[in-house]
Amino acid sequence: MIFDNPIFRTWYTDTVDVYRVLPTSNGGIDRQERVKVNPSPIPCRVYHLEKGGPNITNNAARERSSEKLACDLSADIRAGDELMVIRGGSLGHDNPPERYFAGNPASYYDPVGGALTGLQHKEVGLLMDNIIGR
Repeated sequence: MIFDNPIFRTWYTDTVDVYRVLPTSNGGIDRQERVKVNPSPIPCRVYHLEKGGPNITNNAARERSSEKLACDLSADIRAGDELMVIRGGSLGHDNPPERYFAGNPASYYDPVGGALTGLQHKEVGLLMDNIIGR
């Protein structure tokens, strides 16, 4: 884990909550429901920002960006999950959450089991595609 290295102890400045669409059954009716899958916010860091300006169409303005998120290898994030990221959440900031969708996660391992650097982590590509409201 990256926290094992004191140099990087404060690297994860943000937090993320993970929502996943899961099948549920209620009274014999099967349906899909969006469910929060992590019991507490997961420390993470959003980096490699590619924020674009708003895109204005005839009926709505949209914002779209692609970014990357780093977190611990043990974080349960899967492609297609909806992620609610709070920038500065690990530092105690109460910012509004930013909504993203997860791409396919990639795990990066330390070549000697994390004994040297402790830099092993999971990287997730993020997509933000939201309609801008009032």
